[in-house]
Amino acid sequence: MSTAREKVRRELVLDTAAGGELPITQVDYYVKQQHPSASVSDVQNETLETILSLADDGLIVFGAMSGEGGRWEAWGGPLEKSLQKIVDVYVVHYDDRPVWAFSTWLKLTDKGEQVARALEGDTKGWLTLAR
Repeated sequence: MSTAREKVRRELVLDTAAGGELPITQVDYYVKQQHPSASVSDVQNETLETILSLADDGLIVFGAMSGEGGRWEAWGGPLEKSLQKIVDVYVVHYDDRPVWAFSTWLKLTDKGEQVARALEGDTKGWLTLAR
């Protein structure tokens, strides 16, 4: 049986592969689905731990949408700097959702894409067996 974090990680990898990039709101949503009675602080901590685990595993990079067409741009610099940037908006301004909702986007790395393809294969197999 998978842990709650593993379930969230799986959903995020599959959703990112399907859509290209995902906003941090999607991570927050999946964490809340797995922990419906969690406090705001617990949801924030689990969201941060989940995205950190994905980044540490080399599956995602962080960035933001910019420009008129909403083009995705990766954030440069060390992971710690990106995490601090996320905390400064997501945690500090959590009560003001429009401020943080689309401040951080996740995108799969090449390794993340490979993992997504493997997971998609597992999903299709599971769906076949479930019928």
